[in-house]
Amino acid sequence: MKEHSDLPFFSGRPMEVCSLVDEESAMRTLPKGARIVSIEEARENLPKVTRWLAELQAMSDEAHDLTEELEVLLETLEAESEHVVEVAEQLAQLVTHWQSITANVEATGTRIACLEPGRLEWYGVVDQHLALYSWRFGEEDIEWYHPIDTSFLARKPLIEA
Repeated sequence: MKEHSDLPFFSGRPMEVCSLVDEESAMRTLPKGARIVSIEEARENLPKVTRWLAELQAMSDEAHDLTEELEVLLETLEAESEHVVEVAEQLAQLVTHWQSITANVEATGTRIACLEPGRLEWYGVVDQHLALYSWRFGEEDIEWYHPIDTSFLARKPLIEA
């Protein structure tokens, strides 16, 4: 059994990558394509990323509507029908635009944790450990984090030094 003093202590202070306790292990933990950002970088990107998130939410509704329309059309029309092809092309364009926006989001180091109601996360360093800065729709700033082996429900407040 670990002594209490051996357990990781999280005070919630954001830090730089070079301050990781085990940088090599932490870098292996990151998913492919993910990167570690500072809290300042995450906050700097928050306004544009939240606009993209809102756009993706609207696109999700549109994609749902187009998919339902296609299903109804295919009950009575052939797949080669002009109207079916037109709706399918609209859906394909929407998917292409979706991929473009998500690439922009990921390029900022942001990951979409939940589309509805809207939660964003960034890999960062808190108290010398890899963590996820956490934001949800309705919050004005990024003021929360959680260790990477826990969920959104385990969020703790960030404490600025």
